[in-house]
Amino acid sequence: MSMERRIENLKILEKRFPGISKMIEEKEEKLLKKEALYVAEETAFTGEKILTVEKDSRKLYLAGRRDPSAHPRNQISVLGQIIPNAPVFMLGMGNLNYLKELVKTTDESVIFLIYEPFFSIFYKQLELADFEAIFENRTIVLIIGGINEDGLEGLIVSMLQGDKVPLMKYFVLPNYPKLCLDQVKIFLNYLTKYSTPYYIAIGTNLFFSPYQAENFYHNVQYIKDGYRASRLLKVLPTDIPAFVIAAGPSLNKNIKELKRAKGKGFLIAVDTAIKPLLREGIIPDLFVTLDGIKPVELVEEEQAKEIPMLTKVTAARSVMDYHTGKKFFINEGYRYVDQLYKMNGKSIQGFSVGGSVATYAFALVCHLGFRKIVFVGQDLAYTDNKSHADGTFQEKMEEEDTEKFMMVPGNYQEQVPTLTNLDGYRKWFGEFISEWEKTHYVEFINATEGGARIEGTKLMPLAEVIDQECKKEVDIKSCINSLEPEFTEEEQNRIVDYFHDTPKQVHEIVRLAREGKKIYGQLDKLCHYGNMDKRAYVKLLKRVKKNRKKIEENVNYDLLMQSMIRAEQIIRSGQYFSYDTMEEEGLELARQGKKYMELLEEYALIIEGYTEQTVAKAI
Repeated sequence: MSMERRIENLKILEKRFPGISKMIEEKEEKLLKKEALYVAEETAFTGEKILTVEKDSRKLYLAGRRDPSAHPRNQISVLGQIIPNAPVFMLGMGNLNYLKELVKTTDESVIFLIYEPFFSIFYKQLELADFEAIFENRTIVLIIGGINEDGLEGLIVSMLQGDKVPLMKYFVLPNYPKLCLDQVKIFLNYLTKYSTPYYIAIGTNLFFSPYQAENFYHNVQYIKDGYRASRLLKVLPTDIPAFVIAAGPSLNKNIKELKRAKGKGFLIAVDTAIKPLLREGIIPDLFVTLDGIKPVELVEEEQAKEIPMLTKVTAARSVMDYHTGKKFFINEGYRYVDQLYKMNGKSIQGFSVGGSVATYAFALVCHLGFRKIVFVGQDLAYTDNKSHADGTFQEKMEEEDTEKFMMVPGNYQEQVPTLTNLDGYRKWFGEFISEWEKTHYVEFINATEGGARIEGTKLMPLAEVIDQECKKEVDIKSCINSLEPEFTEEEQNRIVDYFHDTPKQVHEIVRLAREGKKIYGQLDKLCHYGNMDKRAYVKLLKRVKKNRKKIEENVNYDLLMQSMIRAEQIIRSGQYFSYDTMEEEGLELARQGKKYMELLEEYALIIEGYTEQTVAKAI
């Protein structure tokens, strides 16, 4: 049976990661011999098969002997809700209990990266686990020691792009620090290396990143007068080409040509391309801004104020306030926003958008149904050793030293220099196009006259594209202006009432955090006694679960979790150890829980203050 299971699992992996079966076949004998790791099976009290590993004459369990799922459930519960689109990192496959629990409790948009340092443990799971049942339709990246671990750093970089850092969760499975401390350090160093600059850039401290919540409660008021992006489906013609305009350095070469596409195509631009376009007399039909720390200077042009904008409720407040035109939103997974629509008998749609303004713009035109989509200025590389087109961050962008940059296939050159994050976006475009073409008839044209190659696109000079495709005259501005307001006056009043009630909603989290702290205090006392009352222990755990459920059901909790992401480091110090007794496990759970509730109360009070200064004053 184990051989049959291994063959089936390898088939499943081959579909997800083409070529991996051959790599495993070529290296398995050598890696198993090199690691010399004895991986055995035992049966837990629940009857489930669990793995053990012997190291230095000591047997280490990769899951709890009483209930293998208990520790993952408790740890996931303590660390709180994982919101849609979050990146989740795990060091270790273990018995796959963590992955099973996470798959059960998270949205399908959550992306997992599993790094298993030991080929021997992975190889054993090939014989035991049902990868099809566990992986389902989830996006799961698998890094295996000796097979593809060279790609670990690059994948972490690509998963932490844009505003993904505050959403991140990570787990180091029990006993792995005892098995491979060096790999654990490398793994954690990568996460720190590529998340720390994000927080430094926004001037936050180690423990609290409030800007997401500040932006959210300030900007969510624009929902009342804003529009769902999906409504563009009803007013935009799709028999014209859609031009997705980024601000790559090659935009300098053909930007003037775009003037001929105006009124004969749909021009959607990223925020950094606004100034170069306007200076050429080209007003895009829509622009995209997403980042929570974007400087308003990038779009600070009088003409830019009224250009319709696709954005997020966590985008930079300065840009949102400067802009006075129509604002379009998609569903980002915030329950607070969902509620504004739901209370008025409506819903807001969402879709896979990638991690940048360019991927966002591209995903939108795909979902709007355009049949010809044209990339312009989408270099995804340092064309002519420059990062952006002239007129974006500087009047004349300086050349940079790209000698140590990674090299990827180019559009017009064999190889071009780029960075790992840009290459991640390049691959995202290629994968999206490959999947989209399976169910939609679309022609993807790359009119970026330089830059990196995007798989699935046809190369054409921009002038040729415009000559060939821009035949029909269309007044896009009138189309968008024809949209009726999203909410009636009565519905807007209902939303304002909800805004005014928000401080009370947030204060309920404060109350529940105080209650939770008391419950964990009771658990701590109980576990300090000898001969612990197990029924009382179970009863307290049920109260913990009920308390956490109430907290997580609060629609404002999503913002708290984004703000508190760095605070998790404080309560993680005990998560890597396994416990021989229920008392020991209970004491650690109480320690983590009390600290977590203290932080939750503190930060909820801060966010309550934000709501009092923003939505509570909405008119």
